[in-house]
Amino acid sequence: MSQPPSGGALDALGWSDRVAALYMESAGPSDLPARVVRVERSQSAVVGVDGLEVLVTGQPPPAVGDWVVLRDRSIVHTLPRWSELTRQDPDGSGLQTLASNIDIVLIAAPADRLNPTRVERELAVAWDSGARPIVVLTKVDLATPDAHADLQDRLAGVEVIASSANTKEGVDLVTAALRPDLSAVLLGPSGAGKSSLVNAVLGSEVLPVGEVRDADQRGRHTTANRQLLPVPGGGVLIDTPGLRSLGLAGDGGLEAAFPDIESLAVQCRFRDCRHEVEPDCAVIAALREGRLDRRRLESFRKLHREVAASDRNQDPVKRKEELRIWKLRAKASRRDEKRRFT
Repeated sequence: MSQPPSGGALDALGWSDRVAALYMESAGPSDLPARVVRVERSQSAVVGVDGLEVLVTGQPPPAVGDWVVLRDRSIVHTLPRWSELTRQDPDGSGLQTLASNIDIVLIAAPADRLNPTRVERELAVAWDSGARPIVVLTKVDLATPDAHADLQDRLAGVEVIASSANTKEGVDLVTAALRPDLSAVLLGPSGAGKSSLVNAVLGSEVLPVGEVRDADQRGRHTTANRQLLPVPGGGVLIDTPGLRSLGLAGDGGLEAAFPDIESLAVQCRFRDCRHEVEPDCAVIAALREGRLDRRRLESFRKLHREVAASDRNQDPVKRKEELRIWKLRAKASRRDEKRRFT
């Protein structure tokens, strides 16, 4: 088989040696590579070697960002993903893939209505994807002077870029993060300024931008579909609609999203300590001594309970065993409290 085509349209969409190697393993002599740039119901919009966007069919439907093998305007194979951003489907039917084959998750956090707890949830989802998260604090021209520093301190080592689509502050930093050919997906609530940020990075008004409601500062959905857009000079951006629901797909991202708590947890008596009522919990001790922010711990606990509840719902045996362990540790905690005051 001849070498797969490259250059031109494919280079602008993130074609690399890694993609070429995956393609060579599964493509036939008459096949062509393409990348999914949009999914529309039963059809997928892909861009191939000629740079033209076409609608093709294929089952199961791929996700935005997938690299696929085309044969006669049909998807015959989806190349293995090296990362995928997923969430629990709101209808409870399983996991939903929001984007695939991404290197960076750009978390858009609006400074005019900043919710650090939501950002921590988004960080857990982002780390679980296998990509590297970067928090982009949008609308900093509307923020308090300390907003950027405060969020940076709370998020324990995650890069936070202060940006404004109006003043163009931070846009160059976002653009530089995509060089030379990295793929990034934007994640954040409606009204966070995602479309404005995309337009600023692209240097043109590619996406429509909506207004926020005066009553609650929430945005209207201006992005209806997830879509992949090449960035001039290198890199790819995948824009997504604002998500009201962002259920965690697993607990793999919690450790990375809360490294400060995880570093304390290694000192707990129990290896699987939940930092609730367990005796000799180093996390609770740090909280009492003022070395850990209570809001940070409450956010961790909420996410941990959510993942645990999902696991229990799927496994009755695990649910019964966890209840037994919880009762034993609660008793041990009460015994320790009695000894402390006698």
